[in-house]
Parts: sequence; C-alpha cells; structure tokens
Amino acid sequence: MSKAAVVTTRDSVGAFEALGFAGTVVEDGLQASQAVQSIVRSGGFGLVLLTSDVADVWSGSAAARRLVVPVVLVVPVTSSASGAATVAVRRLIENAVGIDLVGKLTEEKSHDTR
Repeated sequence: MSKAAVVTTRDSVGAFEALGFAGTVVEDGLQASQAVQSIVRSGGFGLVLLTSDVADVWSGSAAARRLVVPVVLVVPVTSSASGAATVAVRRLIENAVGIDLVGKLTEEKSHDTR
C-alpha cells in the first residue's frame, strides 16, 4: 500500500501526522515545491497533500501539470490569504452535485437576519 505525505508549515503538520501522514515542514512556496518534487522522486507515496498557504510555486509549475502519480492535492488552510484552495474545493463540489453549494451557503448566511 502506498504511503501518504503532507507538505505544510510547522503550524499545521501535527494534525496531519496524527492522521498518519508523513509530514514535511516548509517555510514558503519554493521549499514546498522542492519538497513535493523530492517526495515524487522517492516513489514511495501515492498521495501528497500540499496546504494552500505554501502551494503557490508548485501549483504554477510545469511539473504539477505533467504529474500523474502520486496525486498531489492542494488543501485549504485557514491561514491562507489567497483563497485558491477554497475556490478549487468549491468547483469540485459544484461539479459533483451540479450547483454551487458553497456560494449558496455563503449567500444565505449574508442574508440571515437572526
């Protein structure tokens, strides 16, 4: 069975390690991209999670567009200012169910007068 890894900041790594992920701590997007490439070269991982706060360099790279295995997923974290992962998750949900549930829920909350 393939292993799962996470590339993230020191603030987030513990939660993922508690779930069984092999954690790699990075400070910025460049380090994260290098770490993902190292994990890919190792060949021992089937899934790599990359938190959105350090995903900018990797997400825009040619390596990310070519890669098939392992699966590298960008996951949202609350400290991410870009919102890129949130948008990606929103699109996946919309494709899966046929409507923009996240946008609908956000809109409903903004109109809630309780």
